[in-house]
Amino acid sequence: MRFFKLSLVVLVLFTACKKETTVTKPEEDLGVLDSLKITKEDISKINYQDIALDVKSNPIVSNWQAYLDVSNGIQALTLPDFTFFNADVDLFNSTLTDLEETIPESINTQAIKARVLVLKTMMLKFQEIESLDTSTKTELLLAIKQVFLAQSNLNLQINKKVEKDSQVIVKPY
Repeated sequence: MRFFKLSLVVLVLFTACKKETTVTKPEEDLGVLDSLKITKEDISKINYQDIALDVKSNPIVSNWQAYLDVSNGIQALTLPDFTFFNADVDLFNSTLTDLEETIPESINTQAIKARVLVLKTMMLKFQEIESLDTSTKTELLLAIKQVFLAQSNLNLQINKKVEKDSQVIVKPY
């Protein structure tokens, strides 16, 4: 009798548990996809110190075509337009190689080379994260911020080098 009552209680508990089936609506899926899409507002919220090239640096950099191509590609990130990074992989890689190899002689120092290498690395990292289907919006925004910081640091280093070269320091003998 006791077994009968216990089995009856268990049976009632199992039948009382109602299984709910959830049906995902296509509108919900679109909302998730839209939340992963990066907008101009998302990029404008990135907090970093943007350092532009100084007027004295412009004549030196104006002949450095690889830098101008990379700078235009990074500028397009603010729109957000990622075509520079994923349109033609060979062109992108050759531009990065040219960036390293064609540094103008007047600013070709170890500090500039190091900043160029960091910029190249951050751009390749962003390209990789952007091409993955599993990357999140946060990862993309962090990678974009790192590219922006790397370019700002390169600009700062170019400005420092040009400023240092333009100083005339008279040394007493």
